[in-house]
Amino acid sequence: MKRFSSIGLSILVLVGVMVGMTLWLRAFRTSLQDYRSPLSQIDLTPAVSPATKTTKVVLVLIGGLGYDASLALDLPVFEQLKRVGANAAVESVPPTYSQTAWATLISGAPPETNDAPPIDIAFEDLRLLDVDTIFARTHQANRRTALLGLADWRRLIPRNYLDYIFFVDTPGPESDQLILENALALINDDVADFVLIHFTQVDDAAQLQGGLAGQAYQDAVRQVDAYLGQISSALDLNRTVLIILADHGHIAAGGHGGAEPDVTWQPLVMVGANTIPGNYSDVHQTDLAPTVATLLGVASPGAAQGRILFEMFRLDKSEQTVTQLQLAQQRIRLAEAYLTALARNSTISPDALTGDLSQAQAAFVDNNVDGAFQLASLAQQQADARMKAARISRMQAEKWPRLAVAALIVLMWLNTMRRRQGFHAGSILIATVVAVALYHGLYQLQGYSFSLSSIPGEYAEFFFDVARRVAVSLLAGGGLLLVFLMLTDEIDWIVLLGTGYGFSVVITFIFILPFFWAYWQNGLVVTWHLPAVGPAFWQVSSASEAISTAALGLILPWPIMSLSLFINLIRRRLSEPQTRPSEPGPLRGLR
Repeated sequence: MKRFSSIGLSILVLVGVMVGMTLWLRAFRTSLQDYRSPLSQIDLTPAVSPATKTTKVVLVLIGGLGYDASLALDLPVFEQLKRVGANAAVESVPPTYSQTAWATLISGAPPETNDAPPIDIAFEDLRLLDVDTIFARTHQANRRTALLGLADWRRLIPRNYLDYIFFVDTPGPESDQLILENALALINDDVADFVLIHFTQVDDAAQLQGGLAGQAYQDAVRQVDAYLGQISSALDLNRTVLIILADHGHIAAGGHGGAEPDVTWQPLVMVGANTIPGNYSDVHQTDLAPTVATLLGVASPGAAQGRILFEMFRLDKSEQTVTQLQLAQQRIRLAEAYLTALARNSTISPDALTGDLSQAQAAFVDNNVDGAFQLASLAQQQADARMKAARISRMQAEKWPRLAVAALIVLMWLNTMRRRQGFHAGSILIATVVAVALYHGLYQLQGYSFSLSSIPGEYAEFFFDVARRVAVSLLAGGGLLLVFLMLTDEIDWIVLLGTGYGFSVVITFIFILPFFWAYWQNGLVVTWHLPAVGPAFWQVSSASEAISTAALGLILPWPIMSLSLFINLIRRRLSEPQTRPSEPGPLRGLR
């Protein structure tokens, strides 16, 4: 009876893992789709606008072009524009999905606070961004805006902030050709002050047509390079700034979302009116929105967390100081709102954030322009540091209880494994090690990395890929266990079945271990902050592996038991001594 109860407990554990991980995956994805910035529904509209020069800006966004790819490929127009303009490498903040990167570029806010979904979701599920953007600042300054690209933008930017639009429903070369034609017409008419042109075919080719090594990707990049030549030729660069950049790169196999350098680094080229040619130090993706706003002569978006790239274009020191003072005001207002949203403002006095700004304003009134600029920069940096410290403090405070819960669950499971170990524990352990090693070996042989970039947009595709590897690995481990059981000559079917279920439970436990570590780091679902992308990958992959392992683990012990019992019984039958029957008397006599 005790042995039957042990088998029943194993079955219950496996079923529980299947159900629990399936429910968690659904809840986790829902929390990602429904995530809202802690700053949503907070009015961060700038109170004032800087009085600086105004320039027209055309921003060309090349979806999916990484920095290394831009260097490796033969792009004559892009290289020519780099030589005559300012260029740098841009670093983005994971998760490096398209929609959240777009929101960062136009708001200056990182994925956690730009209010875009942290993963790419379907068009019908998108919602308008509840965050200040360059489009809002430009339009409210009575200047005209234009946006040409994928229809997804329609669901992100309020229509009343866009004076001219052209959208395509699907990415690809044909769509990009239409985008180019409409962009050239708009440029020739000279009716917009800020134009964003989003080309789509590079990203599409990388993800769906063979990765970075595929001919489709190389052809797409060269085609967009030719488009850059047409756009730059149509522009009057004496009074317009052309900015060329990307949203994210791709891993070699064609994927993004993680934190690999191939994904997080993109090129930046700025050429035209008042730009200072040169090769500049690395910048951040959050720096683009404040910089574009300054070029346009409007205030930085209210949620921006980047700096203004003053080194790349000409502004006299007084204009720089006015703009930096405005940026410091914006950042302090943002910090106060963020600290309030995190309920960490009670220990911070108002003077802690505004002291340097007040001194900067006083220095500017006294015509100490250099001193005012430095103090305003310091005020901005202190506000940034306050936000970062508050975020880390709250996250650390939430981690300790999760660590205790995760450790308790793991210890309970280990204790259960220890109490039910039997004569075949060594065989189970060896088979488990072989199966897990084979699984991860197959994963790497398929060219995947341990990153969100290796999880395709359609989760079902990833899950079935996991299930196939799990099936191969469990069959290999189960086959090895079968060999061990045959060598022991075991014929007790309950022992054989229990050994098979022991193997299923142990390997399921090994696959689910990273989930508990990731739970400690990120929590169960997304709440007020985005999960770290490294643990998030292990959380999703571990849950997927555990579901597949538990499902196959419910079935595998039965063929292991049946084959072991059959073979061992045959071996015993064959090994029993055979006695030859005595011949009848009459026959003996006839001889």
